[in-house]
Amino acid sequence: MKKTILFALIFMTFLSIGAASAEDNTTASPIEDVEILYDDAYGEILTDKDRYDLYVYNIPDECEITEFDLYIDNKTVDWHGKDAEKDTSFRHFEGYYTYNFTKSEHTMKLDFKGNTHYSPYSKTVTFNATDAIIHIPDVVTQGIYSNRNVEVFISDCVKGNIEIYADSKLYKTLSITDKKSYNYPIDDLTFGTHKIEVRVNGASKTKTIDLTYIFEAEVYGNEVVMITLPYDTTKKAEVYIDGKKYSYDSNGIPIAEAGTHYLKATYPGDSKYPKKTINMTFEIEETPMLIAPKNIYMYYKDSKNAVFTSRAITSQIKVSISKYSTKITPKNGKVTYKIPSALTPGKYTLTAYDGDMQWARTTVTVKHIITLKAVKVKKSAKKLTLQATLKNSKPIKYKTVTFKFNGKIYKAKTNYKGIAKVTIKKSVLKKLKAGKKITYQAGYGKDIVKKTAKVLR
Repeated sequence: MKKTILFALIFMTFLSIGAASAEDNTTASPIEDVEILYDDAYGEILTDKDRYDLYVYNIPDECEITEFDLYIDNKTVDWHGKDAEKDTSFRHFEGYYTYNFTKSEHTMKLDFKGNTHYSPYSKTVTFNATDAIIHIPDVVTQGIYSNRNVEVFISDCVKGNIEIYADSKLYKTLSITDKKSYNYPIDDLTFGTHKIEVRVNGASKTKTIDLTYIFEAEVYGNEVVMITLPYDTTKKAEVYIDGKKYSYDSNGIPIAEAGTHYLKATYPGDSKYPKKTINMTFEIEETPMLIAPKNIYMYYKDSKNAVFTSRAITSQIKVSISKYSTKITPKNGKVTYKIPSALTPGKYTLTAYDGDMQWARTTVTVKHIITLKAVKVKKSAKKLTLQATLKNSKPIKYKTVTFKFNGKIYKAKTNYKGIAKVTIKKSVLKKLKAGKKITYQAGYGKDIVKKTAKVLR
């Protein structure tokens, strides 16, 4: 089945309609450039094609299609005659041209005669007709489908095999069937440079490629830089912005200051991926914006500062979490909020809002400071010891822990290791019903942990 090769003749015009009258002559051309595009090739066409669609776009209102002449190999193409399909609403013309190209170089020339509005213009382009079109990418990025393949397009006369060589060794053989196009990924070679050669039908093409992996830095939303690496890298990239080192996570790196910034990022390499460095200059626009800090983790009864970045905002910012809220005036581009120590363990959303259009939020996780040891409850036991530990970054000493066992309350203070213990006597245990589940708990302030146990005989 034959494919259609598209000759797209794109006419970019720069008009000053209204500044020039119909009688004026101007030195501007209605065509800035002529470009030939192909469906299935890279600057070449196949010799067994016999129909070629022609497109011309952006014809000025002051010009007629008949004022443009098209020549292929010095032969006139009637591209604006009976075969043209005209769409005057978009000022473009479409048609097709039937021609058999021999295996050689060919020319296409477009001439504009000129009129009272625009000066004459002429442009000639060349293209090659061949039995086999071979494309080898300059850079192959592992995991990026669009530039990882060797591509081969063939005419019907081509038979046999397509051979791909990597560094002078046969890498892959593709059998030619009734297909017109073939592609094969070459991104499983080792990282670095390789000499790739493709042979087909007596023709060959050789190119030195660079095989690399995806490592990108991109700016999103005019506020954050995101770092992209393959999912199976085992290390973190070192990122410097304007000479300052930054850490990053899935939320990216927030950029507060407007203006031009310079980024340098280096992946140090691991057992699979070699060392790689990227450099990037990017712009941050001066627009009102609130940028949230990264997710915050804190222990119960602790307090941390959450620092929001305020860009081009001078009004008061309302900051709220759970039932607590306050208003803060930005200072030096920062909004600093002290998270209440009274928050009980759990996850909270911390929100900042300027009362207009800008808001930002982050997650605050308050972690337990008390842990309760699991126990086996036996009705026949002489006693049972309940043990709880108070600890944040270090043991919490000499604080009262409240225990509750089967509805009865017990209290004990933590020792220097943060451990508190209470003893449940035999007289209490023997009243329990075997097979029944009971609840026991330990708490410090509003930090309470509960456990259940089945009473054994």
